[in-house]
Amino acid sequence: MSFTFSTLLSMIIINAVFVIALNQVVKTSVINYFNIDLFLLSSLVILLRFLLPFEFPFTVSVPVKWGLSYLYDLFVMLEINILGPPINIFTIFMIAWYIGILICGSRLFLQFATIRQRYRLREAAPDSDAYAILHKITSCHQKSKAVFRIYITPRNITPFIYGIFHPVIVLPDSVHSKEALFYILSHETAHYYNHHTLYKFLCSLLEVIYFWNPLVKIFVKEINRIIEISVDSKVIAPLEPLGRLDYSKSLTSMARTLAEKKTTPAFTATYSSTKTDDSRLNKSSKTQSSKKPSSLSQRIQMIIGSPDKIKTLAPNGLVSSLLLIGALMISLVFVFEPYRISYKYTVETFDSDSRNLFYIDNQDGTYDLYLDNNYCMTESKISDPDLPVYDSFPN
Repeated sequence: MSFTFSTLLSMIIINAVFVIALNQVVKTSVINYFNIDLFLLSSLVILLRFLLPFEFPFTVSVPVKWGLSYLYDLFVMLEINILGPPINIFTIFMIAWYIGILICGSRLFLQFATIRQRYRLREAAPDSDAYAILHKITSCHQKSKAVFRIYITPRNITPFIYGIFHPVIVLPDSVHSKEALFYILSHETAHYYNHHTLYKFLCSLLEVIYFWNPLVKIFVKEINRIIEISVDSKVIAPLEPLGRLDYSKSLTSMARTLAEKKTTPAFTATYSSTKTDDSRLNKSSKTQSSKKPSSLSQRIQMIIGSPDKIKTLAPNGLVSSLLLIGALMISLVFVFEPYRISYKYTVETFDSDSRNLFYIDNQDGTYDLYLDNNYCMTESKISDPDLPVYDSFPN
């Protein structure tokens, strides 16, 4: 495996097309007709390609004659002197990239390591309503050996879950209703059972590595939206219409009570959306716009408006997944390489496909090469076996 400027640029260009397409699909009602879980899985395949931006032995180079060669000249061939030997811009970019990864990675680690202190977490009492409801929910998943812990925070936050191997559910101390606890805990445990805590960690890792790429921010945002839609579909599946309405009310109620702009760490799976989404929900309901709903309003519309459209076996979902996996394969197999012939070599060389080239056998082990009946050179070995060889000058 190798990592080059061409590999990085090719991966970004190819995946950018599919990230933009993903954004257009997810934020419109078109997403209702896709298989959500397959769509999420195939999107995560693209995520893994972002995390592995390498050129593999089976990679095929695609020469590009326009544009890319100038970028290559600017970032790789152009060298500048900075307090030492010449260095190209791509090397400077890589050094800055590594430093940025260390800084962003350290912030993410500190965010995780200090979560209990920052949120002043205390574990809920073993005989509390929260644990009783949690036991009732998890008893349906007998195959899972996960042991959930519930922590309470005095901060006015969105309930969330974190932990890949040891899941922890964090609840604000303002949640007392058994009904609200049931919906929140059902939602958060569904995140864990569907491996969303791992997905969220990978997304956080992706944002650390590509902190400079705005398309990654869009990609992670849409992944999060798909994750929430996927969990909603599972939570409401056994509910009656009235239960779905209560669940949607719980989501909007939680969003409206949030007081902090950024309520949860990046690596967590949350119960509701942010306050910003709630304001968009109100705006959306006033304008009757369904083309570009906010994350929360889109979820509410699918829960109470057309929950049956959240497909589980839709062929459209398989098609969409194949398309996104196709993006991965294209990104893995093809790498765009700069292709430009120097003017000097253009003048001094010729293309055998467009000229009358042939050899004359000199009978002494050498061959004369002729171009348009004009002698070019003598060769001791035929360099192009596709060219005709004559014993004498053809008529």
